Amino acid sequence: MGTAVLGTAALGDGLLLLHGAGGRALAWQNQLLAFPRARAEDLPGRAGDTPRSVDGFLRALREAPGQDAAHGPLILAGHSLGGAIALRWALVYPEEVRALVLMCTGARLRVAPRILEGIRAADPAAIEQFGAMWLGTNPPERLREKSLALLHAAPPAVLAADLEAADGFDVMSELDHLVLPVLVICGAEDRLTPVKYGRYLHERIAGSEMVVIERAGHMVMLEQPRAVNRAMRSFLERLDQGDPGRVARPHEVQGREVGDARDG
Repeated sequence: MGTAVLGTAALGDGLLLLHGAGGRALAWQNQLLAFPRARAEDLPGRAGDTPRSVDGFLRALREAPGQDAAHGPLILAGHSLGGAIALRWALVYPEEVRALVLMCTGARLRVAPRILEGIRAADPAAIEQFGAMWLGTNPPERLREKSLALLHAAPPAVLAADLEAADGFDVMSELDHLVLPVLVICGAEDRLTPVKYGRYLHERIAGSEMVVIERAGHMVMLEQPRAVNRAMRSFLERLDQGDPGRVARPHEVQGREVGDARDG
């Protein structure tokens, strides 16, 4: 049998991974192994002077050294706040974006006022409450420790600024302007951006695809990395072939497709 040759997108060429609020590029460690040519960088402001709007993050990312549009349009994979940035990038600068992978995110991201105020006040209980909602039910203790370490690596002021940016984001009325391949990935047990957020994106972005990953919460790429990587690889391989196709028919999102996306 011959050896399959992966296209450049399937290897990660042009793939930029954008993490979520309070996170770091380290959250993408499993995807960087699967897509070796991809890039994942910390969002601007991890050490302070954090943007407080999605547009502020977008401006800082586009102005960052090495972010040169001459290298060709990007495939943006964004998680949570990173998904909001990716959506805004594709809407404002469509010529710079080839495709989107939107992971555990939404067209509007609201933060519970009590949690946001608590994190602004650097209340440890509020930070712990937010972190407890990152994972699905009964996560392994090692994964719980890893996710909390990732969260606590961000100073409370940075986390608060990230959440303020997310809280002010809303492109619900603009989704029909998107005319590019889009893959929506959701965690079946996500309590921060529930599956209905992903379904809203899927139903309003023409030709988009949607996969729901079982036994995963908000940090789906850490909780079920193999299932996420399979969905991404299928999408990117078909992008290489010029035909992203579909990985899930709409009527399957709550049924068989959910079981098919589990990480055995």
